Amino acid sequence: MKSGLFGARTERRKRGGFDGDLDITPMIDVTFLLLIFFMVTSTMQATPDIDLPVARQGTGIDKHSQVTISLIEQDGVPILIAGDPPGPARTLPEILEMTRSEIQRGKTGVLLKASGQIPTGYIKEVTQQLQSVGDLRFFYAVGERD
Repeated sequence: MKSGLFGARTERRKRGGFDGDLDITPMIDVTFLLLIFFMVTSTMQATPDIDLPVARQGTGIDKHSQVTISLIEQDGVPILIAGDPPGPARTLPEILEMTRSEIQRGKTGVLLKASGQIPTGYIKEVTQQLQSVGDLRFFYAVGERD
C-alpha cells in the first residue's frame, strides 16, 4: 500500500485483473452537458394558436337560402357587411333587423363569412346576437390569414 494524494491510502491494481466496476463519470458529464445545452438553447413559449386544416369533405349549402353576412377587417377594426364584399358597412342592429326580415321571407339560416384577421371572440359575439332573431342554423366560412 502506498500513501496517495492527501494522505489517502491507495492500493495498486494488479495488471491483467478484471475489475467489475465501470467508471460512469464521463457518461454523467455528457448527460449534464446535454441537459445544460438544451436548457440554454430552448425557448419557453405559450401554446400557439391552433391552425385548423382546410376542410376537404363536407356538405355544401344553398347560398341563396341563407342570409349572408361578411366580417372583414379594415384598419384593425372588424366591419360588418350585409352580403358579400364590397358593400356598405352596417352596424350590428342593422344586421339584426336585416336578418329578421330575410328570415320572414323564407331564408333558413345564416352564412357568416369572416376574414382570417377577425378575432374569434367577435365572431362569437355576433353569433350570440343573431341567435336572438330566432332558431337559426349557422354556417361559417373563414378566410386564411394574410
